[in-house]
Amino acid sequence: MNWANTTPESLFSQATPTTIVGRITQHPLFRPFVVVLFLMPIVIFNSVLVSEVFPRLQEPVATYVDIVRLLVSIPLILISYQWYCRSYEKRSAFEIDPNDGIVQWVLGATVAAVMVLVFVGLIELVGDYRIVEVRGGTRLLVNFLTFTAGALLQDMVLLCILYRLLEEFIGTWVSLLISLSLFGVVHLLNAEQSIASAVMLMFSSLIIVAPFILTRKLWVTWGFHAGWNFMQAGVFGMMNSGVAFKGWFVAEIAGPEWVTGGSIGLEGTYHSMAIDFLIGLAVMFLAVRYQKIVKPRWARRTQLSKT
Repeated sequence: MNWANTTPESLFSQATPTTIVGRITQHPLFRPFVVVLFLMPIVIFNSVLVSEVFPRLQEPVATYVDIVRLLVSIPLILISYQWYCRSYEKRSAFEIDPNDGIVQWVLGATVAAVMVLVFVGLIELVGDYRIVEVRGGTRLLVNFLTFTAGALLQDMVLLCILYRLLEEFIGTWVSLLISLSLFGVVHLLNAEQSIASAVMLMFSSLIIVAPFILTRKLWVTWGFHAGWNFMQAGVFGMMNSGVAFKGWFVAEIAGPEWVTGGSIGLEGTYHSMAIDFLIGLAVMFLAVRYQKIVKPRWARRTQLSKT
């Protein structure tokens, strides 16, 4: 993998505005509104299909249409973001460059899958997880595509848009703190979430942001996020951030919430949050070692003027 040789500046806008309007519209704090316009048609398209079209379809047609929708949405999201980068920021979208992309995605997904398998295995050993039914393979495919597409859109918003553009303006450390805080606030919207658990999830979500800072690409984080949600909810039928899904396995889950995650899911267990935080911390150590940390824009300009 070539992430060690990449520079954070690869993700900065290369546009050179010469007017006041141009400088405003190219400002890192303005650009999130622009990139959302590029992605919004895909979001609207999916929303209309799910809310208006699917309820009128019979099975198995509805499932087949859903599969096609997801298969189309994933490349459309990537293409739309690439289009934004080329047309607005005048650069190639390095963060979704396919070089080593599959390898990095599989790496992230494998780490997540192993973690979920270990956690569920421990719950099964103490008798708190029991499979009572196995659904068909079509359900497994739909779940895989659903969580893969969902993780892509979420991670693109959190990392490629919010974190990346904040980092270009105010540097790595403040942007990291803001991004982690947003993750905790979003989880507070779950009725079952307490402030204490949201704070813990905020720190454990370092495992989501840190690989992006290190590699400057979305693939590892996307793979980890998709793999975790798919294995947890799509395969084992457990709660996912407080939301219930039809898993491949229909299971009876009992036991204390600190073991099973309860209505939150495995990411709400203390051991899961601790391991996530430690892995994220280790990745951040590598990011510092390989000089992936960005100073605020005014500090970079001051440094440039002195050279």
